[in-house]
Amino acid sequence: MNVLSIIGNLTKDPELKYSSEGKAYTKYTVAVPRRFNRNEADFFYCTSLGKQGENVAEYCRKGSKVGVVGQVNIDRKDDKTYVNVLADSVDFLTPKGNQSNNGSDQRDPFENEGQSTTYNPDDLPF
Repeated sequence: MNVLSIIGNLTKDPELKYSSEGKAYTKYTVAVPRRFNRNEADFFYCTSLGKQGENVAEYCRKGSKVGVVGQVNIDRKDDKTYVNVLADSVDFLTPKGNQSNNGSDQRDPFENEGQSTTYNPDDLPF
């Protein structure tokens, strides 16, 4: 079974592209700090396909913490080794408030937290 699970930070903004058939894919690099030497990191070149790729491009930025599970492929080129991951799942681990909203003016649903709210009992599903 070929499964890799990593948690790390994006090294730059993800790049959303489209294939000649019009299918979305996103490429991004995840830096994973080493366990016993936090000053060193391993770099994984990840690809997400379809809607997942579009979501990564929309909601993640340089520095975002992500968890990636996928299939690993090792490439050797010009005396360098590249670890490529085809992502099966991506979890966004950066808290919402720490992320830039990409220029959109979305309203914070918790801005009135702690204040009383009125509701219609007929709107409740139970």
